[in-house]
Amino acid sequence: MKDRDEAKDEMSERLGQRFESDKSDKPDDRTKEVKQDKQANRDKEVKQDKQTKQDNSAKNYKQAWDSKLIHLPDELMQPVDKEFDRMQYECDWQVKKERHYYPVIISEGISAVENMSGDEFTKTVENLSLR
Repeated sequence: MKDRDEAKDEMSERLGQRFESDKSDKPDDRTKEVKQDKQANRDKEVKQDKQTKQDNSAKNYKQAWDSKLIHLPDELMQPVDKEFDRMQYECDWQVKKERHYYPVIISEGISAVENMSGDEFTKTVENLSLR
């Protein structure tokens, strides 16, 4: 049985040498590599965040922009749809409702509301039978 014991000892010694050589790698080098990788990932994330915020023409605007769900009475939704169809016809490029049309409506609508007084706003709400 000495042969088995000797083989076992020899195998243990070879495995020990193999794993000891892995441990002999400088821990500082590994730590530096890990830190560099983490910093590179952070830099990449910061760059992507800045690019997303700055680029409103991002192809995937649904991820870049906040979303709001609004409810409109049919009397208001019909002209919105009608004018969208008109813009699609009159523009020489593909107008997309969520990407192009709705932001223009909101932007122009906000400009109109900014110029209203409280009384004018109230009258408009009442004229729309919303109050």
